[in-house]
Amino acid sequence: MIKHNIRHEVRILSRNHWFIILTLVLTLMCLYAGHNGLRHFERKQKDQDQAIQRQEKEEDNVREIGLALQRGETHPQSYRLTPMTVAIRTGRLSALPSNDLSILSIGQSDLYRHQTEISSSDNTATIGFNELRNPIELLFGKFDVTFVITYLIPLLVIAFTYNLYSSELESGRLKLIASNPVRIRSLLLQRFSIRFFSLALILTVALAITILVTGVVYNSRLLLFFILTNAYLVFWFALSFLVNLFGKSSGKNVVSLLSIWILLVLIIPTAINQTANTLYPVPSRLLLLNEIRETKKELSKQQDKVLDEYLRNHPELISSKGDRSYEYWKGFFASQEIMEKELSPLTNEFHQKLNGQQKWVDNWGVLSPAILFQYGATQLAGTSSDNYNEFKKATQSFSVEWRSHLMPFIFSNKSLTLEDFENLPQFKYESQFSQAAISLNIGVLLLASALFVLIGQVMERKRSIINSK
Repeated sequence: MIKHNIRHEVRILSRNHWFIILTLVLTLMCLYAGHNGLRHFERKQKDQDQAIQRQEKEEDNVREIGLALQRGETHPQSYRLTPMTVAIRTGRLSALPSNDLSILSIGQSDLYRHQTEISSSDNTATIGFNELRNPIELLFGKFDVTFVITYLIPLLVIAFTYNLYSSELESGRLKLIASNPVRIRSLLLQRFSIRFFSLALILTVALAITILVTGVVYNSRLLLFFILTNAYLVFWFALSFLVNLFGKSSGKNVVSLLSIWILLVLIIPTAINQTANTLYPVPSRLLLLNEIRETKKELSKQQDKVLDEYLRNHPELISSKGDRSYEYWKGFFASQEIMEKELSPLTNEFHQKLNGQQKWVDNWGVLSPAILFQYGATQLAGTSSDNYNEFKKATQSFSVEWRSHLMPFIFSNKSLTLEDFENLPQFKYESQFSQAAISLNIGVLLLASALFVLIGQVMERKRSIINSK
């Protein structure tokens, strides 16, 4: 019986011109989305490579100067080894390692930089992470593979499953089927399962071609991405199965399913984000920058007082050696740390609000399968807001470490040797993803799917009992 149903469904689908056309359209959309993601990935990678090359060139120049001085030679740019020049001009580069899975899921990478120049001329509140882009482009986002799966795949599921039950009911074939020793719910579940495997196979092939063309490496993250995609597909098939079993007309089914799609994919995510912004309003970044500017102005007027206060808090930096040529820079770097302390209430509030927004979305995102899928996909690709917040924290922490390492050189009035330069701290960061969180999202999608199927089975059983009386 099952083999007969499989042959029957395959025959129907193979003769359905719309199914064949949409299969080709789906493949082309995946390829186009993959092309968009690849272009974005290559642009980001090129920018990062150029930044790394500039940084390496700066450091090589300083090494050459250090070698010349080590040999006892004079060099016209010996000032490049003064701690102020190393701290501000040479600096360090913090780079977020690229993940080729971001070709499939651009996520937040069109909003943030993948590298940031660390200089002691900036404090932790003014380090730039945002990238200036066309606001219209940011409004609509990037057309990537995750966009295709999140928004368009549910519509394909609806298009090919909305009338699997109602068409039999409207044509009168359901009574003929019911006269045979066949359970309607089992037959319907088989038809849905066959169509699920058909669409899953087509989507897998389309993704495999896209991955092959764009050069995404096969690894455990990609495997999880496929599992997550299929769990999302199962959810929409199970939801359509439940709606079909309400026994309404084909017209009512398609309207109901489209309404649910609008609710789950568009309205609920928007409502969650807007509620998060309302409950946890982030202080204006313009206000923060104005506050920084005013604090800098105030501290510059009291530079000697600031330096005295700083040395009282850090007596180990007091030195009577050398000349007083570094006095200005001592006051400058001392004011950096004091300014960060004075601004900490405002910056802490800024980060607390952002964390509050993220926790709100995490807690209520379970109401939308689109949020569950997008969160998992961007986590795997390393392009989620969590990934960039972690990178930002690591960069800010290293900025403090960088300044603290050079402060003793400034307050002891001495330049760096080549050995000192080679021993300067290096920025190290590896992007992580929460496999437990992604597995939880997959579990929620599959659990909801099983619940829909179970409710549908119970409804059909009750209907059968009523009809048999």
